[in-house]
Amino acid sequence: MYINIVKSKNAVSYYLCEAYRTAQGKSKTRVVESLGNAEHIKDTYHVDDAEAWCREYAKQKTQEAKVLAQKNNRTISIEFSESKSKSEDSSIFNAGYLILESLYHSFGLGNICEEIKLKHPHIKGFNLDHVLRTLLFGRIIEPSSKLGLTENIQRKFLESHDIQIQHIYRAMDLLEQHEDLIQKRLYQYSSAALGKRNVGRLYYDCTNFYTEKESEDCDVKGKSEEWYRDHKLRKYGFSKEHRPNPIVQMGLFMDGDGMPLGFCINPGNTNEQVTIKPLEQKLIDNFIKTDIVVCTDAGLGSTEMRKYNNVTEDDPLSQLGFRGKRHYICVQSIKKLKKELKEWAVAPTGWSYQLKRHNVTEKVKNFDLKAITEENYQQYYDVVFYKERTIAEDGLDQRLIATFSLKYKAYRENLRNNRVKRASKIIKNGTYDSVNELSPKNLIKTTYLTEDGQEATFSKAEIDLEKVETDKLYDGFYCIATNLFKEECSVQEVVAIQDRRWEIEECFRIMKTDLRSRPFYHNKDTRIKAHFLTCFTALLLLRGLERRIADNSKENDRYPDGKYTISELLEALRAISLIRIAEGQAYVPDYKNSEVITELLRIFELEEFTRQVVMKDDLKKILKKIKNSPEMITDE
Repeated sequence: MYINIVKSKNAVSYYLCEAYRTAQGKSKTRVVESLGNAEHIKDTYHVDDAEAWCREYAKQKTQEAKVLAQKNNRTISIEFSESKSKSEDSSIFNAGYLILESLYHSFGLGNICEEIKLKHPHIKGFNLDHVLRTLLFGRIIEPSSKLGLTENIQRKFLESHDIQIQHIYRAMDLLEQHEDLIQKRLYQYSSAALGKRNVGRLYYDCTNFYTEKESEDCDVKGKSEEWYRDHKLRKYGFSKEHRPNPIVQMGLFMDGDGMPLGFCINPGNTNEQVTIKPLEQKLIDNFIKTDIVVCTDAGLGSTEMRKYNNVTEDDPLSQLGFRGKRHYICVQSIKKLKKELKEWAVAPTGWSYQLKRHNVTEKVKNFDLKAITEENYQQYYDVVFYKERTIAEDGLDQRLIATFSLKYKAYRENLRNNRVKRASKIIKNGTYDSVNELSPKNLIKTTYLTEDGQEATFSKAEIDLEKVETDKLYDGFYCIATNLFKEECSVQEVVAIQDRRWEIEECFRIMKTDLRSRPFYHNKDTRIKAHFLTCFTALLLLRGLERRIADNSKENDRYPDGKYTISELLEALRAISLIRIAEGQAYVPDYKNSEVITELLRIFELEEFTRQVVMKDDLKKILKKIKNSPEMITDE
């Protein structure tokens, strides 16, 4: 191994490299490890000469590689015969799930299964731990139906436990029964594994998932009372995909690092504002003495939610240390403000902004937005203007922060222009009265009448220009309400907290797209909840994978602005395979080398998969090492 030095205008970076030969015999080089720039090496390892330290490090790694090569210098011979029948099973297995299994055990999921089994010693016939691992790894590596998982997918893993469909359904009923315990333990074990969970910042949002059924549970006729008690979740509601199918609603809490913290499943017609308080009460039992800030969008920022999270330094229990302070930050619709506040929010005067020049922050006050012209437009394009005031409404003292951004204004203008184009096309095509044939609106007949009650022969459709002009007044403006005041949190800090809300939307996207959690095909409420419990846990494993990579990366690659997207990580996990040879006495790693795979194998100490052959006894050691669980947590 040797050191490759890359010099740029501002820094000198060092890389540990090695030479190797391809299968075709060509000589190539590859980066084994990025050591960082000179300043990073000096600060981290407390040395004066970064280059000398790197060269010594290269010598050490070369010696380690030689020792490892001497230790693992076994070869294997394979004989093939035309007359010998092929094995019935496939000889290619996915091994990327072993990375997930390492997280599975470090997050205490094996311990959780053991704890549940101790509560139900009479339940026999299947291994809950094996079923849960199969459900989670199947959901991440190759999402499919439960039947597809048992008949096909599970046999693609290196370890197959011969899970049957009845085992899955029995395990799902057991998991749903202990949903609260699982969520609590996942928080406790993951906090220990990651060092700390950032529960000082909580983000909450709701989404919905549609079923493949076309009828609500209550519309099914001829069932027993017990059946109706067990089938209450699938309801008609507002679908974000605008589908006519019944839906269920999920409420999700995310911590300040973007990792899922807790969830709840409710009927599809539930008002989302009533879902946040019960789930938050369950969560804060785990960190009741921690000061928290709950961040939501406008739809969830009800007065009740704000009052519940209005636990300030004046609270007696907080002063005595029995509970932490609670604050909120929520989006405030400008259109729903009182007239005086609405005029204040969009008024061109009284704005402030900050500019950073030559590491010096310059604050400008009392700026007039009318001063922005075509000549200086680009100068202010990336600037976020703000102003604030306090208000007292509904028994709450609140801080109202209004912001304005030219970039956001351009974004809103573009959205509206596209809507106007689409509306004009609909009017031109005459399709503005049509609805989906499955929609109940399709059964409504509309009759147009004149003012004197006579039936109108003709109707006219046109763009509502007055509404378009009214909407333009709010372009670029945004408003936030909070009970964090100036002495507790600056405007910039409040806005920075609010800006992280996009990550909870990404959590929903991962579940819906990458984990294919919709449509769901279960009927019974317990099975529906268990399905989303596995999706939530799979999401936690993926976020934990991102966090582990960030913790082993350079400072500028810290989570959540990491090096790899979820799609890249999933592609890598699905690509890492082992080919069984010599009747199972050895395995050949099979994957195309990439930076993400190399880093994953390094972080999770699976460098054995970088060799040409992995012997059976070495593989057993790897599996044993991965299944190292933390000490079991119990409620005393």
